[in-house]
Amino acid sequence: MLNLTSTKWELLHGPYGNGGHIPSLITSLQQHYDQEQANELYYEELYHQNTIYPSTYVSVPYLVQMALEASDLQTQLDIYIVCGMFEAWNELPIGEDTHEPSKEWYDYFTDLDTEEVVDVYQSYQQSILRLESVLDKIITQIYEVEESEKIHLLAAIAALQGYRHWAKCFLMYSDGEEYIGACPNCDQDLYIWTDQNSELTEWRAYPTDPVMNIEANYQKIRPDAEYQNQEDLKWLYTYMTSLQMTYRVTQLAYLGGKVNCPHCSDDISIREALLKNIF
Repeated sequence: MLNLTSTKWELLHGPYGNGGHIPSLITSLQQHYDQEQANELYYEELYHQNTIYPSTYVSVPYLVQMALEASDLQTQLDIYIVCGMFEAWNELPIGEDTHEPSKEWYDYFTDLDTEEVVDVYQSYQQSILRLESVLDKIITQIYEVEESEKIHLLAAIAALQGYRHWAKCFLMYSDGEEYIGACPNCDQDLYIWTDQNSELTEWRAYPTDPVMNIEANYQKIRPDAEYQNQEDLKWLYTYMTSLQMTYRVTQLAYLGGKVNCPHCSDDISIREALLKNIF
């Protein structure tokens, strides 16, 4: 890990300038994890508008170490979620080789020498792997986690286990009631809503925003009872069950379902429509 006393932090930029003062924030959090100060570090120094920075990669190993050493659930949960959010927007490749970074890493960290880039890469990759131990601790106490936090936890797990598209989807549509996708055939936007007035759960695909056009024609989504045949949805089922997300589990048949596009009438996959425009 890049030493907290290194002057190289001043060469690592974040959203609003260089990272010269990040070591002092990390040191303070190591001594006492204060939520307000943590938010300052995360959302003012390491992340902004779905973008992470050189200072982010270098800071993550210190955050993971704090999570591993923390005795309270909230600190573990907070750090795990934020590291997962960072990884959701990570554009640098992490391969199976834990020793040698790809060319993209050297091109990205132009202000560091070769040995330092290797160290940053190895430290980041190893810290991502170590987060699995943090997750194990969280799951044993999942009954204490607020329902509103579980979707962010699921998004973090998805990002850290390679399902970045789903991670971004859940971060963008965290309430699970309204989604915006695009038809894989005609590329037109689809507004995917649940019908709260239905005695039974019903999902619909609208051609326009129902808030703006309440009379818009819609197509009913046909749920797929065998959605677990789709690998990523099977993965979601496993973790939603582990996190005791009963309501979300009931949605999976619809996320794996099909609908006739309200624009072109083509029979399309909801899963493909949802993930089409998420990069």
